[in-house]
Amino acid sequence: MDSIVSELMKEVASGDNLASISQSVGGDPSAVQSALGMAMPLILGSMSNNASKSGGMDAMMGMVSQMSGANPMDNLSGFLSGSQPSGSAGLVSSLLGSQLGPIQDAIAKKTGLPPAIVGKILQIAVPIVLGKVGSMVSGGGMDKNGLSNLLGEQSKMAMQSSPDVADIAQLLLASQGGSGGIMGSLKKIFKG
Repeated sequence: MDSIVSELMKEVASGDNLASISQSVGGDPSAVQSALGMAMPLILGSMSNNASKSGGMDAMMGMVSQMSGANPMDNLSGFLSGSQPSGSAGLVSSLLGSQLGPIQDAIAKKTGLPPAIVGKILQIAVPIVLGKVGSMVSGGGMDKNGLSNLLGEQSKMAMQSSPDVADIAQLLLASQGGSGGIMGSLKKIFKG
C-alpha cells in the first residue's frame, strides 16, 4: 500500500495544483511543497494519537465524516476559492491542539516561510488529509478499528519516510519533553 502522504504529494505536484495552493497562501511553490510534505505526516501522527485516546476515535470519525466523503483535491480550485480553507482553522486547532504553534514554527524554520503562511498551509493540508482518509473509510467500508489501524500504519510510514519530519519530531520531543498530544505518538513511532 502506498502511503497517503506520497499519494497526496503526487496529486499536489500534478497540473496546476501546487501553483494554486502557493498563490492561495502567498508562498514560494517549492517552499510550499516542502511545507506540505512535512505537515501531512504530522497531521496523520496527530490523527493517530487522537484516535488512540478515550473518545478520540469518535472524534476522528466525526472529523472524517465532516468532510462528507469529499476530497478537496477532487476540486482544488473550488476548495481554495470557497470558504472552506478559512473554516479549516477550527479543524486544525482541534486536531493539533497545543502543538499547533510549535509545529507551525518548526515547519517555518525548515522552509523559510513565515509562520502565518505555514498556518494557511496547515488549513489546506488538514482537510486534504481528512478528505483522503475519508474516501478510504467510505470506499473500504471501514469501521473504527480499521480506521485506527490505518492511521497508526500510515502515520508511522509517513514519519519514517521524511528526514525533515523526523528532525521536526525530535525538536518537538526535545522542547516539549511531555508525552501528551502528538508527542506521545512521536515517541512511540521513533522508539518502535
